[in-house]
Amino acid sequence: MKKLLISSIASLALVSSVANATDEQAVGVSIGTIGVDAEYSRIVMPEYNLAVRVSTGGFSYSGDYTDTDTKYDTDLSLFNLGATLEYHPFNSGFYLGLGAFYQNSSYSLDATSSNGKYTFDGHEYDASKLGGVSGDVYGLNHFVPYLGIGYDDSLFDNDNLFFTIKAGAWYQDSPKVNLTVHDCQLGSAECTQLEQDVAKEEQDINDDIKNYKWWPVIQIGISYRF
Repeated sequence: MKKLLISSIASLALVSSVANATDEQAVGVSIGTIGVDAEYSRIVMPEYNLAVRVSTGGFSYSGDYTDTDTKYDTDLSLFNLGATLEYHPFNSGFYLGLGAFYQNSSYSLDATSSNGKYTFDGHEYDASKLGGVSGDVYGLNHFVPYLGIGYDDSLFDNDNLFFTIKAGAWYQDSPKVNLTVHDCQLGSAECTQLEQDVAKEEQDINDDIKNYKWWPVIQIGISYRF
């Protein structure tokens, strides 16, 4: 929370510091891979076609993960707050963007049984004798650099309403999963085997997701010039 407060204050200070730079400014909303975002943009150095964009938003999503013998119900929530410096090389809507985001994501997994059984590493276990198997994702950076391109003509045209699009990615490092067995009521040997199988399952999932170091940022939206 302290880091989030500092990030919010820094973003507001950035907007405030350029408030008198020019009259070209716009607000907007976008939707895409980082959720629904509210945005504020403003020209900061007109002689170099530089603009700054501050945005914040997020999303929640429920789905499933089925890349192993066991199916998992998943829940993902994401909050983001960021600032991007945008260079418009042709004095138009097209821009190159470089910035940084604070992102706070929460991702959980819950194994689901099939026909009253859990299957881990090819072994079946009676679901009625387990409190469940759940996991969470950790290891992601909260402060992430962003690089992308986009189009937003609201700062370079005299109309009021504009279509916007941007595509890029932020670097978040490799995600990792931790799986936990809850309340095993099987025999001692079976519980030990289950722990070993779940550890193998955890490693398999981590091998699958270790290369997801970049989070895609693809947003479309509208902006209003005022």
